[in-house]
Amino acid sequence: MLDADQFYTDITGREQYLSPGQKAAVRAVSAAEPGDSVICVLPTGSGKTDVVLTRALRRRPLQTCLVVPTVALAIDLERRARVMAGEATAHFTYHGQLGDEAKRELAIRFREGSQWLVIASPEAVCTVLSGPLETAAAEGRLDLVAIDEAHIVAEWGDDFRPAFQTLAGLLARLAQRAPVGQQPVTAMLTATLDNHGLRTLKRLFPGRHELVVSAQATRPEPSWWAIKCASEDDKRARFLEACRHLPRPLLVYTTLHNSERSTNVTTALRWLREAGYHAVSGVSGSTRASDRGAVADGLRMAGPVSRDLDVVVATSAFGLGVDLPDVRGVVHLCLPESIDRLYQEVGRSGRDGAASTSLVLWTDADADMARGLADARLIGDAKAWKRWRSMRAGMTGGPAPQVDLTAATDDVTYPWSDANRYWNLQTLSGMARAGMIALDWPTPPQVPADCTDEQLENIFAAHRRTTAVRILDSDLGDEAQFRARFRAGQSTARTAGSASLDSALSLVSGAGTCVNSVLAEHYRLASGTSRLDAVRQCGGCPACRAAGRTATASTTPAEALFDGGLAVRPRRVLDGLALDGKLCVWTDGDQADAEDELIRRLHAAGVVAFIPPGLPPRPAKTAAGLWWQDQPAELSRTVIEALRVPTLVRIRGDDWDPSQAGLLLSRLAPGPLTVVLTTRDHPSPFDSRKLLKESWGRQHRIDHLLRRL
Repeated sequence: MLDADQFYTDITGREQYLSPGQKAAVRAVSAAEPGDSVICVLPTGSGKTDVVLTRALRRRPLQTCLVVPTVALAIDLERRARVMAGEATAHFTYHGQLGDEAKRELAIRFREGSQWLVIASPEAVCTVLSGPLETAAAEGRLDLVAIDEAHIVAEWGDDFRPAFQTLAGLLARLAQRAPVGQQPVTAMLTATLDNHGLRTLKRLFPGRHELVVSAQATRPEPSWWAIKCASEDDKRARFLEACRHLPRPLLVYTTLHNSERSTNVTTALRWLREAGYHAVSGVSGSTRASDRGAVADGLRMAGPVSRDLDVVVATSAFGLGVDLPDVRGVVHLCLPESIDRLYQEVGRSGRDGAASTSLVLWTDADADMARGLADARLIGDAKAWKRWRSMRAGMTGGPAPQVDLTAATDDVTYPWSDANRYWNLQTLSGMARAGMIALDWPTPPQVPADCTDEQLENIFAAHRRTTAVRILDSDLGDEAQFRARFRAGQSTARTAGSASLDSALSLVSGAGTCVNSVLAEHYRLASGTSRLDAVRQCGGCPACRAAGRTATASTTPAEALFDGGLAVRPRRVLDGLALDGKLCVWTDGDQADAEDELIRRLHAAGVVAFIPPGLPPRPAKTAAGLWWQDQPAELSRTVIEALRVPTLVRIRGDDWDPSQAGLLLSRLAPGPLTVVLTTRDHPSPFDSRKLLKESWGRQHRIDHLLRRL
């Protein structure tokens, strides 16, 4: 545990951070300036919710929009927000289970500015709530847009949940409508992220400044088991035998498709019921939101005893955001098409920190099905060129021209079919991946505020007949140039999908490598010159059991690692007093009262970080806003570069070793402002022939500076 910053304690009531990653993420999102973008990758249980709510609560009455993939997650986040805000009856979530009048009132309150937080699905954000969001942005009231479970943007964006990528166009428009210097901050939260996902998020949600905070660690709770079955009959027998021994509640995942070539939800439920299991239920992509909630309640045993459930058979969508801490096992009756899907689904067990079991039962047919899904039906460059030429022919003019997703080539029989729109969208998505265009969200239709979740999905799908694009490459009329660029982008996506499936295959095939070593390698992020490793932990896997290795769990949380950086500017008054971001203030002996007043005024002028030794425990007893303290030993070069904030360092007497002081000041020198508080005769750590006040920017005697502040 880490002692919490005072601003975090004041808002949450918690005296400690859960991990170094949470501390870094809370600071980064809280300090981010208008238009900045922050990606936070923190393990399950690391307090990701606090990262967003800390800023949202501190910045009230400015407004926050939190985008979530499921109703269950939205309701759970609303519960936490109520507790932290002390608003026991407040309504923050927009979802289908909310009453019609409550939906309308929530949208109106957000439009008018009296609602400081709204939690909603991407479909709702891009339709019903887009108007209120644009109004809030245009009036400079929209402070933060946060996307929870952000890995879904890369996993599902092009197909299953296109609204996640459509969200990127809406956010770009919100930033354009906001007054200069009042654009919303974008925060993305996830427990797992690979390099493909990182590139996707950076492409879709760029910021004025961008920072990645990563503290990934593989989960130690699951014990991993996998068996390759000779046939479906063999799989059925092994599955039913496992069900007789595995602890409950149990989640069973099947293929995403209803094809008979791989075990689907219907088949698995039939196996269970024929074997005499009655407390079972199924969830697929077509299951209504209300029915999904009832299934989750059955697993929690939150309703009548007659509706309690031991086993739920589902496709991958079920479980995301469902607060089920005591799921003890996950069985896969398929081979997931990516390591991300496999790991996310296994991770829905053992969320209470207790041991759990992962079992994968798969056949050659499952591997073939997974290979087809991993290919993601990526369109080829020749067909993409034909489709782009057709869409381009009917393109409207303007800086963000509209293209018709029903545009048809000469070999398309039904232009209005879902298949034609799908392939046109795949063409545009591939062009966006290749950096040829950027997709924007067109002005949505007038959508009534009392829509159900199902109606929203239908409206959203129907409205996707046109989309807006921004041309980034002037050679889009040249077939050879187009096809070369498009091939390069598709190759990257195809390679990422194949690599992810290959990693999943290596986990289940007993290749002799620790499962969590493979996971740690897969989730190691490489961006520019940065390498953000994931910590390996293992609760048991075939390779470790064969080698006689015991389960391992880290005794300390993973350290925060960074890529990119944010910069916080001080108030203009301090800029005018400093020279090249350096300001030295000196005292004549002990002037404790003057120092306390200086600290208070510097904080009011935008100084955020205070570095002891010797500083009072707070900038001022009544100070409001953002500030924190750091010990010199905690401040590595990467920490300072990741979050450059106006900083006060007190250097006097024998508190510092000269080399330590010199190293710290050298690291802080490129920042926006570093104020040194010292004494008249303190020597310079850079040159023993000089005084510190002579070697650190402009110098001011403390009483003179106070008169200017």
